[in-house]
Amino acid sequence: MNESRDPSRDPLKSLFEEAAAAGRARASYASAGEISARGRRVHRRRLAVLAVGACLVVGGGGAALVTLLPGPSQPVAPATSPSVSGPTPASTTATLPSPSGTSSSGVTTSPPPPTPPSTAATTPPGRTD
Repeated sequence: MNESRDPSRDPLKSLFEEAAAAGRARASYASAGEISARGRRVHRRRLAVLAVGACLVVGGGGAALVTLLPGPSQPVAPATSPSVSGPTPASTTATLPSPSGTSSSGVTTSPPPPTPPSTAATTPPGRTD
């Protein structure tokens, strides 16, 4: 089909050959210093990406671990219960009543009477009479 055309006269081929010759004339090899600098830059970028990736893995793993670990099911009580009584007695030799109702001196004690419930009428919130 295209056998009648002369391959040396192909205009597209000649344009490509001219472009290749112009490129060869302007091309130069990179110096060893430029190549080394490029390699150092690539190495620093790889290390930075590796460090960021490691931080993400450690942070994500820690967050997943905290989320997946079971927490305390009930609130933890304090180690010691707070003191409800007033100021401490002046005497350190005071005796506490025994559970049976008798003190160490043999005197029978009774527990204090319960406080009566409040007799004031209460109204539900938001209601005024």
